[in-house]
Amino acid sequence: MRVAALAAGFVLALVTPVTSPAAYIDSNGAVSPETQMNGGGCYPASLTGPPTEQLNLLNPEWAAIDVGTHLPPESDPVALHGTVVFAKINEGGDDPGDHDSDDQNTLIDVDAADMGLVATGNVGPHGEEAGTLEWELEIGKYPLFAWAGPGDRITTVGRWIWDCGHPDPDPLGSCSTTMSQQCIVDSDCAAPGCPTCLPGETCVGTVFNYHSEIHPPQAVAVTRLGGGYSPGRRRSGRRATRTDVWITPDGGGAGDRCVVTHQADSLQQATIECFPLSEPLADVNASDFAFDVPLPPRPAGDTRPPRVKVRDQTPSGLPRPAVTTTFVDGPTPVVHAVVDMTTPIAGQLPSMVGKAVIARWRGDRTPMARVRLQVTALDILNPLKPVHPAVSQRMRCSETSSQDCSAAPCPPGETCRTFGGPIPGWEVFLEANGNWQKLAGLDGIMAPGSVPQSLRYDEAVPATGGVLRLHATGHSLDCRESVYGMSIRRDLEIFGVTDTLTCLQDAQSHDVGEFAPTFTADALPPRGQSASYVTQSVGGEGGSCSTTTSQLCLTAADCPDSEMCDVTGGSYRLHYTITRKR
Repeated sequence: MRVAALAAGFVLALVTPVTSPAAYIDSNGAVSPETQMNGGGCYPASLTGPPTEQLNLLNPEWAAIDVGTHLPPESDPVALHGTVVFAKINEGGDDPGDHDSDDQNTLIDVDAADMGLVATGNVGPHGEEAGTLEWELEIGKYPLFAWAGPGDRITTVGRWIWDCGHPDPDPLGSCSTTMSQQCIVDSDCAAPGCPTCLPGETCVGTVFNYHSEIHPPQAVAVTRLGGGYSPGRRRSGRRATRTDVWITPDGGGAGDRCVVTHQADSLQQATIECFPLSEPLADVNASDFAFDVPLPPRPAGDTRPPRVKVRDQTPSGLPRPAVTTTFVDGPTPVVHAVVDMTTPIAGQLPSMVGKAVIARWRGDRTPMARVRLQVTALDILNPLKPVHPAVSQRMRCSETSSQDCSAAPCPPGETCRTFGGPIPGWEVFLEANGNWQKLAGLDGIMAPGSVPQSLRYDEAVPATGGVLRLHATGHSLDCRESVYGMSIRRDLEIFGVTDTLTCLQDAQSHDVGEFAPTFTADALPPRGQSASYVTQSVGGEGGSCSTTTSQLCLTAADCPDSEMCDVTGGSYRLHYTITRKR
């Protein structure tokens, strides 16, 4: 680590937060004529048009907010800083026609200096679930070591976009002369939608609530605060911060030129073929990735620079770029880190890069409670599977999707895929203080039962005031999950129009409920002792039929005639043991 003695004025400029937030960007700008030039911006569906207008919401689903000197869909990436409020997967799943996998969603409270990246729709009546801006990256593109947790600091660089799939007009507008006629867009103020409207009327007053997002990111640094980490291995240690870094040019569908290019006719969304994705927009080698690493509270009287250790987490076989760290002293001291993404290594530029930066004060002797969390079983109380699948099962070849491979083998090099029908499986991800792991053995879940687990987490929290926080996010899979990485064109080949709409719109995955116990340091077991727990999830989908209470259900369609589904949630229980090591 280089230690730099910097002038006080420069230090304050670097680390002192701006106290007056910038103005929010107007969500109506997503549909302005200026934004829509050259195929930019979003294209909402009308109130009165045909159902096929819903394809407008995918044409594109994500649009660059500021293309600058580029033509859409190109844009320069932006940097954003903030504090994580919440992190989860998208329980219902995403549109598989422009995703390779579900998204991981991180909800961020954006720093005051970056509030100009937040749109009016983010904070209005249709605002974010938590925080002020959502950050999304497909699960399959985002390794678990770099997933964020509540309270983590985050610095990210990525594509600043409008989420065009969710215009959320509220309030609606009215036609310029026939003011009793509600509208979203100008076409609502003309026949046949408005037979009494006069020629040339326009829609005025619609307030759109499009969200601004970072989607996808191309680089992220997530700093875990308030714990203890060892510089040598991924285990508990002295009080420190750990900053996990992930850099990737692969942003999934939201970062692919083919997927996010506006088509002249939205019906083309049902005919274009973008898979396998091959046109990433991100250029991770255009500049280095720089970020500040926060430090724990400084011990009284300690004037020495912190100890900093960088550990590589780059995928095997890829270039491992250098990281330069510089201590920046001041009222809020930080370590400034730069990942060198612009220098070739053995003739090859870095691409996907993972790093971990551990930083601690040399004289910090804060007593730490070191604990081990062991997850031993997951009880499925309600598998959240419909009695009658949304669409019937088809077996088709992976590329020659018109060939029924239940009747004849696929051509060489292709696999036989099952689409529709009963969809087995759950996905559940569990974090302990920001350290995420995926629960195992859930691929075949179709009925209640217990699934053994062997997850282990080693954590350290301050013995006074520390907290061990657990949180799980998950879903029970349904029809959408069987068609990820496939275009709408191929969906139509396999299912036809009616079943495609049913699968994509009405057969989303199902929320397994919230799991979020916390343990203060005082509530942890005594040193050298263990305590075992069984905690049931809260909320989510599923229940039992109103009269035939032994019948599990998702909706009334799963129950005998005239019965309702009494939704109680709480579809699983987790068994785990906490051991206080010291």
